[in-house]
Amino acid sequence: MTRSDRRGSTSIAFLHGGSHAQLATLADPALAPYRCRPVHVRTGDRDEIADADVVVVADRLRPDLLTGWADNIRGCLDRGATVLVFGENHAGRWLPGVREQTRPTIFWWWRTGEDHRLRRQAPDHPAWDFFTEHSVIWHHHGVLEPPAGAVSLVDLHTEDGRRDGSILYLDETSTSGRLLVTTMDPVYHHGSGFMPGATQLLYTSLHWATRG
Repeated sequence: MTRSDRRGSTSIAFLHGGSHAQLATLADPALAPYRCRPVHVRTGDRDEIADADVVVVADRLRPDLLTGWADNIRGCLDRGATVLVFGENHAGRWLPGVREQTRPTIFWWWRTGEDHRLRRQAPDHPAWDFFTEHSVIWHHHGVLEPPAGAVSLVDLHTEDGRRDGSILYLDETSTSGRLLVTTMDPVYHHGSGFMPGATQLLYTSLHWATRG
């Protein structure tokens, strides 16, 4: 199945842990056309993601449980699938090639007037046909260091203007598939009913994964 196939005919596996936010997200009528197939991180069969065109790893899952899925997720990438790994998953502990470091979160910069210090990168990348600034700049939980060949779409800068790491990158070179990794947690915020930018990130990530 090609990347240009329409979203309704693209097989999407949604790896989740059964939290209220994750279940609310899966029940969102706006996501119904994607026909996401829920797969529980604790009780799901590894074969349930074996044929998926897109694998979504919902945010805020336990890394010790995700470790058991790492080889299968890598297998999906090796056969050409698209994998979305959202934040608060400690992906650096279980997903090969992902390097992650903690950073303080600037939660309410739009109310306090603080500089969020997030800067969009690679303005000519085709992904920006899908993602908006509002969808990728709200807050984050740590930074990533993309592997060679990967493209950071949003960097965090230090207070004195130096690059401090990526909060969202795409890796389309390390495997036959496409890997999007972010330290943002859109499923939690969307399913909890706050942070509009998180809803945009969730929707546009799925749009990109099925149409990009």
